[in-house]
Amino acid sequence: METIQSLRQEIDQVHKEMHALLLRRRDLTMAVWKIKQQEGQPFFNAEREEQILKDFVNMDGKQGQDPAMDELLKGVMNSVLREYEKYLRSKFE
Repeated sequence: METIQSLRQEIDQVHKEMHALLLRRRDLTMAVWKIKQQEGQPFFNAEREEQILKDFVNMDGKQGQDPAMDELLKGVMNSVLREYEKYLRSKFE
């Protein structure tokens, strides 16, 4: 039987994994931005960001089955995109 403590330990592990993945995403995003700078490409690509949001919400193939969860996922990824944008601008502009 699962306990609150064991579930909380799993949640803590998920947080560690999320942290590592966010750092990895930061590094990849920075690499893309450096290439964009070298090639004179614009920082922001609205089409790409819209596709990221759409794909992220539908990664499990269940988009629309739980609209509240869809909105939560979209909000999380949108926040990630905005915060990375602020971070990159602080580093490269």
